[in-house]
Amino acid sequence: MTVKIVGVMSPGDMGSGVGGALKQNGLRVMTALNGRSDTSKKRAAEESFEDVGSLDELVKKCDLILSILVPSEALSFAQEVAEAIVRTRSEVAVADCNAVSPATAMKIGEIITLAGGKYIDAGIIGPSPRRGTAPRFYASGEHASILGELDKKGISVPIMDGPIGRASGLKMVYAALTKGTAALYASTLMTAHSLGLYEALIKEMELSQAGTLAAMNRVKTISAQAFRWIGEMEEIAATFGDAGMSSNIHTGAAETFLQIANSSIGQERVDSVDTSRSLEDSIVAMLIRAD
Repeated sequence: MTVKIVGVMSPGDMGSGVGGALKQNGLRVMTALNGRSDTSKKRAAEESFEDVGSLDELVKKCDLILSILVPSEALSFAQEVAEAIVRTRSEVAVADCNAVSPATAMKIGEIITLAGGKYIDAGIIGPSPRRGTAPRFYASGEHASILGELDKKGISVPIMDGPIGRASGLKMVYAALTKGTAALYASTLMTAHSLGLYEALIKEMELSQAGTLAAMNRVKTISAQAFRWIGEMEEIAATFGDAGMSSNIHTGAAETFLQIANSSIGQERVDSVDTSRSLEDSIVAMLIRAD
């Protein structure tokens, strides 16, 4: 099939950036904004998405739908799309691009396939095109080549050999390192500050771990992403458990991101995070619960 019309759900930071990049490369991009937040509507308008209103209209009009949500919404959204597919008798392709475990990806695949849709397992690595780079959408499964048609159209789409679960699994083990490390950095700095050892730790890091300290500085903006990463860490924990490894490391990471999301700066988002705030001020703010 030839993909000409892509549906993006939903137009958050990544979704709006991806949709905008696809539009710049000649594709029509649609979304369904009934019941969505004002922020999503604003981002969709900024990127000139076509709003078709309902999911029924989206599955009827699109060749491919990209599900780009927080992980906790992936299954419920798949069910909503499946119901729309059944109602409209559509055969739309649906790429679940969310940070979910291979087991969750297979459940979503069953839901979409039983409804009559074409399911693609996908995993995103890299920042939103809004940052000026093209993220990689790893794709696996029988219909991965459909998502592959978007390669070099604002995103990169490496096709992986093997069944559903390969792409989502790669995303899990990659994020286990990157975001898992961010959780370790944040929890370590928060603990050091609580013990009155923050300055002593920083001085020692300057002497012996300058490179690690430089990487730790990125912790000051994770308040904008912590709410998204809670579910992602839970999916990673499940992935590790299914592989016979301990799930406790990333269960703890999820708890750390939950604490940050519930802190005095937990309501910050990518478009509103205070990038001028110092690392120490960020750590202090993360230790204060929101009112």
